[in-house]
Amino acid sequence: MTSCTDPLKLNDCKLFKELKNCLPKSEKETQNILEIRDDILYIWNAYKCCIHTLNLALIDENTDVSTISYQTLQPTDPPIFEITNLLINETATQLVLWGNLGIGIVELPRRWGRDNLFQGGKSSISCLNHILNGINAQLSSSFGVKRARWHPGSPNDSHLLVLTSDNSFQLYECSIGHVPKLMKHWKVGVTPVFSPTKKISTIESLGETAVDFDFVTPTIKNTSLNDTKDSHNWNEIEWPILVLRGDGNVLLVHGNILSNLCPKPVVFGSLSIFPAMFDNYGIDACSIMCLQTIPPVVVIATCTGKIYHAILLRENFINDDTQDAIDRYFDNYDNKKMVKERTWSEYGSNYSLHTPDDGLFVFEQLEMELGLLFDDEDKKYNCIINLHRDRSNKSRYFCSHNAGIHMITLPVLSQLQEYLNCSEDNIDLYLPETFHTSKSQYLLCTRTKHTTMDEATSIFGFGLFQQTWPILIALLHTGVVVDISVIDLDYLPQVETPEPMMNLHKNVTRESFETYIKNILKHESTSLPITKLSVESNLSGKECTELLDRATNIFRKHHFTKHDKIRSEIGRKVRALKALKNHQLKELDSLIQTKKELHDKAQHLAERYEDIKEIQEHLAKRARDLLRLVNHKELTSSERADAVELRDLNNKVDEFKMKFDRLKIKIENPSVKKELFKDSNKKENILNSKQEEAIKMNIAQMGKNIANMVTDIKTFEEEFGI
Repeated sequence: MTSCTDPLKLNDCKLFKELKNCLPKSEKETQNILEIRDDILYIWNAYKCCIHTLNLALIDENTDVSTISYQTLQPTDPPIFEITNLLINETATQLVLWGNLGIGIVELPRRWGRDNLFQGGKSSISCLNHILNGINAQLSSSFGVKRARWHPGSPNDSHLLVLTSDNSFQLYECSIGHVPKLMKHWKVGVTPVFSPTKKISTIESLGETAVDFDFVTPTIKNTSLNDTKDSHNWNEIEWPILVLRGDGNVLLVHGNILSNLCPKPVVFGSLSIFPAMFDNYGIDACSIMCLQTIPPVVVIATCTGKIYHAILLRENFINDDTQDAIDRYFDNYDNKKMVKERTWSEYGSNYSLHTPDDGLFVFEQLEMELGLLFDDEDKKYNCIINLHRDRSNKSRYFCSHNAGIHMITLPVLSQLQEYLNCSEDNIDLYLPETFHTSKSQYLLCTRTKHTTMDEATSIFGFGLFQQTWPILIALLHTGVVVDISVIDLDYLPQVETPEPMMNLHKNVTRESFETYIKNILKHESTSLPITKLSVESNLSGKECTELLDRATNIFRKHHFTKHDKIRSEIGRKVRALKALKNHQLKELDSLIQTKKELHDKAQHLAERYEDIKEIQEHLAKRARDLLRLVNHKELTSSERADAVELRDLNNKVDEFKMKFDRLKIKIENPSVKKELFKDSNKKENILNSKQEEAIKMNIAQMGKNIANMVTDIKTFEEEFGI
């Protein structure tokens, strides 16, 4: 029987049955050893040190998943360090396996065959891989890898950028068939110094170490790509990098790191954040993600479950009026204390001592529910938040953490896109008065308030299988696979608005009933996710009752009330549609009766038309005859003589035709032909050659005369209309 949390029946696959016994039992932190690309699921097997792949396109409702085999990609030099993340480049030619103590690059084989499998479907394939020894030589028990990302502007999709915990970046060129080589290395902060008695450095305790980074929308020499220029050199295009520190500060790295003309990129200080706050929006930032939009939208996550959405803009675009509007927008914040703009400097040749021209405009804050809490007095759980893009929808992303998975929707992106696509003449009409508020939907929960701090509740893998509805596939720490359809009720469909008139002050659109129902069904901050608890968690009867009571209260307060309202709205809509239907049926009967009357009238008019047409033709004939008689009476004496002669010629022609017909009949008679033949033979003896020649000439001349007479007769007939 198909489970509601496993409609694809992946738990019955051979792959996940085998993988369930190979997962580390003591790991309590969320990892990402699973990824989906082009309908192929990649997952790391730490026990066998190999990569398993499964073609999800072969699975449907009628497929016996137990018979579907998987492929194994065996690295030639398996990494000996722990793997916590798996990352594939855009062209799906290379795969990165990285953990805290090292990085490995695996070259993926080619795919072909009926099912588009690796090497036509071979069960086990050896894959060439390389271990980045440059990183392993520098890392120790104190330092580790923080983040590794493929460079989106790489010409051959082979450049890997690595951030380590010693506040340094390393750029590697990983060409297929070659050993990866280190291209650039630069610092973004002071190297932490560890003392023998402390396990954490002073800099790290103050949050001054880089924890994450992401690439921004490409620019041209610190100028946005949407600026109008005639031509640009490809080497001038750069992908700025946003670097997040643990204290919430965001650094900006400028420079085309892929070009040899740029020896070291320039690291600018902390970006100005509007509105500025004394705690800099938290001191426990853990993740950053930049959505590739215009303008770029930056997402910053903290370990407490707070999410900040900001727009990256130039500071000269934020004037006094804009700052006042920003301050009014954030009046509901608890912390209203403003601070002056900050400047930042570091020691090193590649650091800029100037405040960057770019700034972050934070337009909203969300707070996710980490675990199922029953009241405000429950102790909240903190953990690292991992951000995941949705490749099919830029207005949505996902968060995985030790307490489950959240989905965040950003309707504001559609507003910004509509505003950017409007014409310059009517740009003020499309300026949104207010932004649509983003929503957080709790999809999967692995913790409750009764879960102990030492209990493992982590997520080991996250991926999106793109179908008609995207399917979220998550691997839990217990080895159980959860695959659920992602139905985004908070995402509003884009309504095509008409071009507004110049005399209108605002753009007025008609909201569809479907959109109205979706607005009612929008989830509030409190949601009811699918709960997946560990088998080892022994909940008492009271705790189970509290969990059930919480779910019941959420259904009663947040879901059933909306459904009751929707039922009343649908009932009212049905009544209105029934009344409209009855009215339209009456209108239809009236139209049918009118149609019948028009049909009868058309038939009557058609009959009258035929009668009038016959009368018209009769009158036209009479007119022609009358005209001919009039013309005949007005002939002159010579014309009348010619007409008499013409009539005589017609009579002669008719007479000649009758004679010719009789001659033809006689000639066709065999006896007559025989007599004519005998007569002709006799005449040969009577007539000589001169006489025959004279007769032929006379007959020919008579034929010509007859032909001329016929021609003249026809000419006279045409002239006199006879």
